[in-house]
Amino acid sequence: MVQFLTALIQKMNPFKTIFQAIVFLFAINISFAQQVEKPIITQNQLPEFLTQNSLAYSDAQLEKANYYNMLTLSDTTVMLKNGTTYPPAHRDFRRLGYDSAMYVGAAIAAFGILYAMPESVTNWDKEDMKENGIFHKWKENVKAGPVWDEDDWVLNYITHPYCGGIYYMTARSSGFTIFESFLYSAFMSTFFWEYGIEAFAEIPSKQDLIITPVLGSVVGEGFFYAKKSILRHDHRVLKSRFLGYTSLALMDPFNTLLDSFGYKERVKTQMNVAPVGFDQGAHRPIWGLNFNMQF
Repeated sequence: MVQFLTALIQKMNPFKTIFQAIVFLFAINISFAQQVEKPIITQNQLPEFLTQNSLAYSDAQLEKANYYNMLTLSDTTVMLKNGTTYPPAHRDFRRLGYDSAMYVGAAIAAFGILYAMPESVTNWDKEDMKENGIFHKWKENVKAGPVWDEDDWVLNYITHPYCGGIYYMTARSSGFTIFESFLYSAFMSTFFWEYGIEAFAEIPSKQDLIITPVLGSVVGEGFFYAKKSILRHDHRVLKSRFLGYTSLALMDPFNTLLDSFGYKERVKTQMNVAPVGFDQGAHRPIWGLNFNMQF
């Protein structure tokens, strides 16, 4: 969807370079200009009466407390107030499927909008499409490509990496690894966009086939850590929820949209090691496995 909007701006706005640069810098700045605040809560974080390095135990009379060294239990997974985690503990194929379906739906809607516009705006040969069918031009462009395009540098080296970062975040926010998210970005940028939607109007581009997934994955991983920081700060950037939600929408639009509709995993499980009691005779904590499942 972002690439469709970019293509439309490229055709209609003579100041596209300035506009695209401002949008990109705005997205980066508000994402990383976080003020340092105390995180809300992280997965496996200990209760308030237990510190990371000691265990405090008080008897019924609260007369005395014993302190013991304990194993540090912490990771970088964000536990939100509603009990959900980011990123998901497991690969959420259902979420990824919904996101991919939204890509297809947005592409169909955008294609219809562009087709309804004048040829002076899109530079599409509608007569050729009507005479030979919409797939005729696609076949010609696929056979002719890929080629080294001469698009504006902002389009090739800023907009396409940004779009690749969005593809990457779609998978990364669904619980997939860095490599798996890179493969998803490469698949979407190659088959969904270059040899898919864009091939109806243009010949696939060599540099876009490389730059979009490679640089896009680097940008996307930065978005991933920025999103964790924003969620840890209660969806705020510079103490503003408006900037927080705007940043999330720019970095991870489809997952943000899913979450706004209240998407939840069908089954959530969590298992960790935690103190489950205290042996007064031995003066030591009793450790056990804590397993939690939510439907």
